[in-house]
Amino acid sequence: MKLAMRYKKWGNGISLLLLVLTGGLLASCDKMDANYKDFVKDGEIVYTGRVDSLRVFSGRNRLQLQWLLVSDPKITKCKVFWNQRKDSVIIPVKKTAATDTIKHLISNMAPGVYAFEVYTYDDLGHNSSKAEITGTVYGDSYAESIFNRPLDSAIYYPSNKRVVLKWFGVSEQATIVEVKYTSIDGTEKTVKQVPVANPNMPNDKPAMLDSLVLPGYKTGTTFTYRTGYKPVPTAMDVFYTPFTEVTNIILYVPPKPPSKDENFALSKKVTTSSSSGTPLTDGDRSNTNKWQPSSGDRADLNVWFYVDLGAVKDFNTTQVYFTKDPAKITYYEVLYTDAATIATDTKWKRAYIKFGQPDDEDIYISANTDNTALVNLKGRYIKINIGVRDEATNINVSEIEVYKKDKL
Repeated sequence: MKLAMRYKKWGNGISLLLLVLTGGLLASCDKMDANYKDFVKDGEIVYTGRVDSLRVFSGRNRLQLQWLLVSDPKITKCKVFWNQRKDSVIIPVKKTAATDTIKHLISNMAPGVYAFEVYTYDDLGHNSSKAEITGTVYGDSYAESIFNRPLDSAIYYPSNKRVVLKWFGVSEQATIVEVKYTSIDGTEKTVKQVPVANPNMPNDKPAMLDSLVLPGYKTGTTFTYRTGYKPVPTAMDVFYTPFTEVTNIILYVPPKPPSKDENFALSKKVTTSSSSGTPLTDGDRSNTNKWQPSSGDRADLNVWFYVDLGAVKDFNTTQVYFTKDPAKITYYEVLYTDAATIATDTKWKRAYIKFGQPDDEDIYISANTDNTALVNLKGRYIKINIGVRDEATNINVSEIEVYKKDKL
């Protein structure tokens, strides 16, 4: 009996506690509801659609903003704030049913870093939530920090009346080199060089090649060049250096060839990707006898040949003679192996690779990193692998020579 009465007292206490808590909760809700009603007493808050995919493109004393308007048909204008909201601009918008791309150029800006806020509005004055982004404006300070790409040499080849420029390295920000020269007919020509992708390393960034050809060059004249830079890849403007005039153009004189007796490849058997390879080791460097890959062979943009030296030899120099359309070659490489025979699974070693146009007489010399001493390689088979620009590229190669020289 006493136990039953105790439970009854506990039950009454719990009920009283729940009643008090419920009353407090209701009172609290009534208070919150009153506050909410005060907050929206003039109507429910309405927001317009926020801008999407906001981007910024840096420039020289200017900058461009770009964004998307996706779904809200009520939007009639956008407003951009910057310079700590001291500056702003209103952009009228005529919304379509599709996704609209909005671009706005802001000019006459001082160099520096800016924070931008972008809002959308409708005709009733409702606005979106804020979209923000930072962007950099570049000016004279950046222009004064860049320099023309350093030129290693300019060599004139009388056989085909062209000048080959050899460059030193340049910053990854360099996007173009522009060269102006006088052609044989007296007219001014312009050749432009831009970064290109490495076909053997497609994941690498495009890079500037280390050489450039000026075809049909008029002897006795000079040429000028300049380099253009973008401070960031998405920049809308290119900053150019002043033109540099080049007067020292070297006349190419073919090096005296070693004795034919020293040429390991002379009269040796050649295997090619197509056509006969006999001319490649007949000792004739002219274009009278040459190897020309077939059109079907060029369909995959790669042709090749290899010479069998007959036995493993120590060598350190190869000379390849390109007698037609070397400018249409995208790369070539020298491979070697000391295997006894060649099979589909033969593992070749790369001695050398050159991207872009080779010289008419392209010489590879195996040397140490300081280029102070020769380094001998061991191989029985020497392979030349060539990339061509397109299927119509009709290159000719007249000769391959392999030597072991005693000194650089």
